[in-house]
Amino acid sequence: MPAPKLVLLTDFSPLSKVAMKFALKMAAPLGAEFTILNIVRIDGMPKANLRLKQIEKSLTKIAEEEGALLVQELRSEVKGTYKLQFKAIRSHTVTEMVKRFVDKNPTNMIVMGSRGASALKKARLGGTAVSVIDECDVPVLTIPALAQYKNLQHIVYASDLKNVQKELDIILEFAKIYGSHVHMIHVVPVMDKKVEASKNSVEEIIRKANYTKLDFKLILDEDIPAAIDTYIQETKADLLTTFTHHLSLIEKLFAKSVTRTLAYLGTIPLLAIKRK
Repeated sequence: MPAPKLVLLTDFSPLSKVAMKFALKMAAPLGAEFTILNIVRIDGMPKANLRLKQIEKSLTKIAEEEGALLVQELRSEVKGTYKLQFKAIRSHTVTEMVKRFVDKNPTNMIVMGSRGASALKKARLGGTAVSVIDECDVPVLTIPALAQYKNLQHIVYASDLKNVQKELDIILEFAKIYGSHVHMIHVVPVMDKKVEASKNSVEEIIRKANYTKLDFKLILDEDIPAAIDTYIQETKADLLTTFTHHLSLIEKLFAKSVTRTLAYLGTIPLLAIKRK
């Protein structure tokens, strides 16, 4: 298996260190290659200002110095033969920086901290983690503040029962690396003939998958995110996985994406994979 390439986002905060350490402990044993990205941003400065480039250079130098210390700190805490580098990139927004980098560099996963958000931020489309999930085609792993990597024994895969075969293939490829138990769930408000048919189809796909640590549960509940969160607590899951898509403006305005809501809840790490 080729070495996985992970992009780690940092603003040098304690939360970003939690996310980076989680990622290193998760993927360093695989001989992964990590690139830490930090944004150098100047807000409110007129482009015609002659000192702009000088200020940017100074900020970039400071970031690189802090980045070198960060790399040293992480290497001392997480041992291994993995590759780890730091890059300070000038950009207007974090999402723009990440998107530009992954478009030019092969990347298997983006990892970042997630603070959750207030009701006001939700209404405003806010939240850097949610923005990165929305705009980037690369899988995004968001790590809440209290997360500590121990193992990935239990993965909850929240499915809308669309593209089940393709999505399950991706999930199982990941789960087999860690020997994880995959708990596939689907939440619906009521049972009907269509749901029953889908359930039977999924059970057949699971049978053919021939992975002993895989099960499926249909949950009846009108509040999908709350039902998923409850199931996470019941199974003591280590990771939640969902598949998402590019949102329309209406979806963004009214926060209709389940993945976005789960990212805001932030009870355990969330791996959001963009549908292609």
